[in-house]
Amino acid sequence: MAFYRTREGAVTAADSFTALDSLYGQSTTASVQVPSGASQIVGIIAAVSQDSATGGTSTFAMQLSGDGLSSGQETLCIGSATNIGTEVSNGTTNMPFSLDVAIPVVGSNQVSIAVAMDTDLGTAAASVTLVFA
Repeated sequence: MAFYRTREGAVTAADSFTALDSLYGQSTTASVQVPSGASQIVGIIAAVSQDSATGGTSTFAMQLSGDGLSSGQETLCIGSATNIGTEVSNGTTNMPFSLDVAIPVVGSNQVSIAVAMDTDLGTAAASVTLVFA
């Protein structure tokens, strides 16, 4: 059986990981509790967006940390963006990125999710779902 845990939030600055500690307005803890029967994270579903306020290119990375990870910390690339000049009303909808992984976890402990961009492209946001089994 798979268990899904999601967190989302703003990505606020270049070269600085920002904790994703929200769940679309619902009351929740900042970190994700590893389900008691889970032994690993088997999938990651991630989406990033930004408002194209600044011209440039950027990559986005997700960092997992906490006592719920056997390895202590994992950092993975989850997206990129390119802005040519300052765009106006050029909105798009992007499909989430999905990755199969095998990251060992400790049941009932905590995993924090953070995201960073390497170049400031303006206002950015991210959503990450961890799939446990």
